[in-house]
Amino acid sequence: MRFDKQLSEVMEHIFTEYGDKVYENDFLKSISKEIIAWCEDNEISVNAKAKTKLLDEKYWQKLHDCLEVAQFLMDEVGGKEFDDFNIFKEKINEILKEQKLKLASPQKNAILNAVSWYDQKAVKVVKKIVKLTGEKLSILLERLGCTEDQLLDFGYHPTQKSGEFIIYEANSDLRDSESVPLNDEIYRYFIAEVKPHVDEAWINLDSTKIGYEVSFNKYFYRQKPLRSLEKVASDIIALEQKAEGLIAQILGVDITKVKGM
Repeated sequence: MRFDKQLSEVMEHIFTEYGDKVYENDFLKSISKEIIAWCEDNEISVNAKAKTKLLDEKYWQKLHDCLEVAQFLMDEVGGKEFDDFNIFKEKINEILKEQKLKLASPQKNAILNAVSWYDQKAVKVVKKIVKLTGEKLSILLERLGCTEDQLLDFGYHPTQKSGEFIIYEANSDLRDSESVPLNDEIYRYFIAEVKPHVDEAWINLDSTKIGYEVSFNKYFYRQKPLRSLEKVASDIIALEQKAEGLIAQILGVDITKVKGM
């Protein structure tokens, strides 16, 4: 966590070489040429945005502060392994609140992601709980084009309480997309082609894109007729004669005399 995930190789090299000096004012800028040269020698591409981060001691300090909070949380929570991420996250939030430690969402997520991994057998992770009743529910059903009983197929899991639904976190590694024919309905296609194979899948209409997929080979390719065998054979003979002439020039030999022998 001391390093940016996307710049870890470069940052780790810099920290190995210079240690805590990277947190001193203007130190990184003073060695900017050495850093860029090392990146070039190791064939690592660094754009302007990445370069700004590498040479900013405040950004390094921000990562270091996050690391210290993570180490503190580790001491508080201990080495216990949780199979329910919801309980673990709640425990972390309680400690942060008790100690009056404020973390931005990206920093908190970085800590949580660093000590967690996907397990198919683990309890589902709750993203949020929403209440949908009356006009709010009607607007949602109209937008999705479904009934209340079908909300489950759009990621809204009903609870025991009336009008209350749970939305779970999606695993980005398990996301997939489908190309649905334009004259077909997305929901019908999902029920027929996706749901039987992935029972826990749901539709994310926010990422839906409508358009046409044009096959250029199918509609624009024009096949050229093949040349006759006589023309192909003639070209091959001409190339052979040309090659013999070039070899003769290189060796300084009269090709006609050689043939005469």
